[in-house]
Amino acid sequence: MKSQLRIKKFVQNVLGCTCPDKVFEQIEDRMVAPTSSPHSRSITIGGRLLIYVWEVDGLMDLQEGLLAMLQTGKEERDARGLNRFRAVLAVETPHAVAPRANLYFSLFEGKDDRMHIHIVPLKDLKNL
Repeated sequence: MKSQLRIKKFVQNVLGCTCPDKVFEQIEDRMVAPTSSPHSRSITIGGRLLIYVWEVDGLMDLQEGLLAMLQTGKEERDARGLNRFRAVLAVETPHAVAPRANLYFSLFEGKDDRMHIHIVPLKDLKNL
């Protein structure tokens, strides 16, 4: 139960989600092995919201990795009938990564208003 409370706080306070509390009664949190996307964690909240978390090590593979993550997340969101997808990039220095990540996000061919990107400090994942 503690991990669900930490996830709820992270999603509300760090990502700015305004979902009603009822949605947070059902949280599925799982670690995943990076295959077609570099994310290592997948969180589904209330059968509505899908979140992928990628702890980014460097900028060399940022474009390719982010585009793969966005494509995979969009496909999973649609296949599962979820409302929204949030891509979370956790990095040491968000201000250094944000301009490039936001550009790649804006160029994503399948972009829609039910997808969001968040570039957060790596330390924000510490208690998640």
